[in-house]
Amino acid sequence: MNDAARWLTGVLSQRAGYDGLASLPGPPTGPARARWLASGLAELTGPADGEPIAPARDYASRLDALVRTTQAFAAVLGAAPPSLRLDLYTERAADLGLRRGGYVSAGGAARMLRCADDWAVVNLARPEDLDVFEAWIGEPRGDAHWTTLSRGAGRLDVETFVSNGRLLGLPLARVAAPTDEQLAARPEQAEGAPGIHRWAPAGPPRDPAKLVVVDLSGLWAGPLCGRLFAELGAKVIKVESMTRPDGAREGSPAFFARMNGGKQCVTFDFRAESGRLALRTLIERADVVIEAARPRAMAQLGIDPVAITRSRPHTVWISLTAYGRTGPWSNAVGFGDDCAVAAGVVVRDAAGAPMFVGDALADPIAGLMATAAGFAVLAAGGGALVDVSLREAALFVAQAPAA
Repeated sequence: MNDAARWLTGVLSQRAGYDGLASLPGPPTGPARARWLASGLAELTGPADGEPIAPARDYASRLDALVRTTQAFAAVLGAAPPSLRLDLYTERAADLGLRRGGYVSAGGAARMLRCADDWAVVNLARPEDLDVFEAWIGEPRGDAHWTTLSRGAGRLDVETFVSNGRLLGLPLARVAAPTDEQLAARPEQAEGAPGIHRWAPAGPPRDPAKLVVVDLSGLWAGPLCGRLFAELGAKVIKVESMTRPDGAREGSPAFFARMNGGKQCVTFDFRAESGRLALRTLIERADVVIEAARPRAMAQLGIDPVAITRSRPHTVWISLTAYGRTGPWSNAVGFGDDCAVAAGVVVRDAAGAPMFVGDALADPIAGLMATAAGFAVLAAGGGALVDVSLREAALFVAQAPAA
């Protein structure tokens, strides 16, 4: 891949059924280190009490390639959204005032842990994750839960530690695993481009100003995708559950507004049949649906993308999950920090121990990948399921050439 943007644009065009030519903005110039410093990610990468660490691979060029690819397909539909820039990857940290933490994520919820034979990443982003320690590692969490967890991890090989935690619904992974059963089950996504499954013949490009987008997602990746649709002129309706609203509401109001300020917000009670019916009715009227739920969760709401789109064959369904809609890990939990690390987006200290790169980096990477693929499908008239995995999207960056 001499120009990763050209490769990605070609792959998305082929998978979306778009036979036109998406004109790419020019590639970045200058040394890899200079591009990395200019990205703003240096201040979010490396030890908390030391100098930033530059990655061994040219991550900045891949991050830029993803922006350029999204800009290219946006131009086919009209014009690029104004916020489609390289600083997308650091905007949450800016709004929340985050800094680099080395072996601890910038947001503080995830950490690198040394197992008996290799490294794992654990993301304890939800309060309920602390309730399963004894079942997971064989001892109560105590007052210092990270100390307890580090001790427990050191007694287990990494595969046992990760598989036991995943059975309990925890977001964790082996650091930069060379291969695993989920990657083996989805070989077409091994280089990071998402799966696109068409269910309608290709047609002329859709007009964004005439689109209704229903955004069922939360946090960062899906809302970013919805925001870029809104900036392109679409009407975006953000849907939240009355009992489980978007988790981003608990953080920075500025960041939540940045992601959702241009959307119409509605809430439904998904516990009631009336709420589930209202949701299905809204989805059935949508041109684009963005969701970030595991397949099992959507089924529990009575929502089947294929069944819904039989009546609206030009609907575009954009699905963002941690590891993909298919394969043995399709219902595994994951967030931006741990999925990026699982893909191998890390830096190493002098002893070879892994550290985090950026802030929850798989989130904006996947959000842009979903947007680029969604725009590509709309350039071909719509009518497809876009299957974006946070870990797989991060692989596109992890596989950058040496810096």
